[in-house]
Amino acid sequence: MTSSRMGILLDFDGTLTKPAFNWEVMKTEMALEDDTMILEYLGTAPPDRAREVAEILERHETDAARRAEPNEGVHEFMDFLLGIGLPHGIVTNNAMRHVSVMLDRIQLSFEIVITRDIGIWKPDPRHVLLGAEAIGVPPASCIFIGDGRLDMIAGGEAGMTTIHLSERPGPRCDYRVGRLTEAIPIIRGLIR
Repeated sequence: MTSSRMGILLDFDGTLTKPAFNWEVMKTEMALEDDTMILEYLGTAPPDRAREVAEILERHETDAARRAEPNEGVHEFMDFLLGIGLPHGIVTNNAMRHVSVMLDRIQLSFEIVITRDIGIWKPDPRHVLLGAEAIGVPPASCIFIGDGRLDMIAGGEAGMTTIHLSERPGPRCDYRVGRLTEAIPIIRGLIR
């Protein structure tokens, strides 16, 4: 890979921001099983139940947006990305209205932000493929960095190099790092 043809796509919640969701509490309020994917459920639930779950999700996302803090090393990582000039963007299952608030809070700016507002979301690989298209880089030349299982599924199925941001073992990925800045030497190695 060469730097002129590579691009970086990043998940948002838990990757650029510190994790702010208490999934266990939220799913308990929603009366959903732990392995239920909320966005998928909203598309199949009866209208009254979907509205109830959507209201709980909205409340938790609004609260998380208000409390957002930058993840450790995020500004150093972004300085690196900007310094080497790689095209980059965000691909998140969050809604744009919340991402905008959080970006302001953590003092970051992105030209490319792909959210669930387009009607598809991770783990659907089309979500990250739209991110690759938006930054003008073929999927096989993209690195996708995220903290969750759905990130790794979507990036992997799209043919991207995946970096899982987690200090614990987790889903199948190409690389695993405990901090965002630990991805810097990996990216440097890939663009040589």
